[in-house]
Amino acid sequence: MILIVKNIPSASQEDELADFVAPALRFCFWLPFKIGRILKTDIFCLKNLKTNVLSFHGRVFIDDDKAGRQAIKKLHGKRFKNKIVEVREYFIRSGKNDRRAGQQIVTVEILDKRKGDRRCNVKHANETPIHTNVFDTRNVYQVSRRARNEFYDE
Repeated sequence: MILIVKNIPSASQEDELADFVAPALRFCFWLPFKIGRILKTDIFCLKNLKTNVLSFHGRVFIDDDKAGRQAIKKLHGKRFKNKIVEVREYFIRSGKNDRRAGQQIVTVEILDKRKGDRRCNVKHANETPIHTNVFDTRNVYQVSRRARNEFYDE
């Protein structure tokens, strides 16, 4: 399991991060054996392009999933070098599973339509649509009250 430790101080070292996580991997406070091992740690920096703010995060690779879940519970919201950190599971995303990758390009015609038009697929005509959501109060093209009453009387 891979843990991500968010919001760590900028002067942090990888061995300090490992020393922070290691006590959370112990089975019990007074028992000396551990249920998981730290395989590797690394620290990376992300830069927000809009605000030019740097944020530092650490990844901790642990060999056992149960130990990783226990470490998340013990370390989330704790202080690391006088800064409160957030500990979560790190997920590796695959490009194949991204729903946005295969989307069709939206045409300008669709973008220019009003919200009510997109929901009902109604063309600008004088006739009322055959099927519409009569309970949608935001819809511009609602069926008249008389038409609704006739519909429910059938």
